[in-house]
Amino acid sequence: MGGKRPYLLEGERSFLLGRLAEKPDLTLHALLSELRERGVAVSCDTLWRFLRREGVSFKKNALRQ
Repeated sequence: MGGKRPYLLEGERSFLLGRLAEKPDLTLHALLSELRERGVAVSCDTLWRFLRREGVSFKKNALRQ
């Protein structure tokens, strides 16, 4: 009982951060569909919490408009 569960997306960390560096205007849903193509099925909330832990935010700014 108890213990710390490993993060589901830790194995995809380099892919996700690399994709966002390559194309910073990707949406959460676009990232989810790319993950599904790679065989990783997670919820939008799981992806959001992973990105928040990594310090990535989806704010409105000049780059995203």
